[in-house]
Amino acid sequence: MTLKEFLQDKTLTAVELIDFDYNQIINVYVEGINYGLAIDTSNIPCGTPLEYRTDFTLEEDILSVSDFSINTNDVEML
Repeated sequence: MTLKEFLQDKTLTAVELIDFDYNQIINVYVEGINYGLAIDTSNIPCGTPLEYRTDFTLEEDILSVSDFSINTNDVEML
């Protein structure tokens, strides 16, 4: 199931991302519950901190945080 399909009729409340050099959105919070995304994290060192963010935008199919964005049609849920 894609992130877009999952978000239908739900409220996205926050995202967790690895910022720094990686710019990866790892988890989404929907109505306060944490859900993982099927993102390849093999190049990210163990122990790299996640950043909880509520200052995201979701316009049409594009989820953006800071200067990074993903197409919700291209990302699968775990």
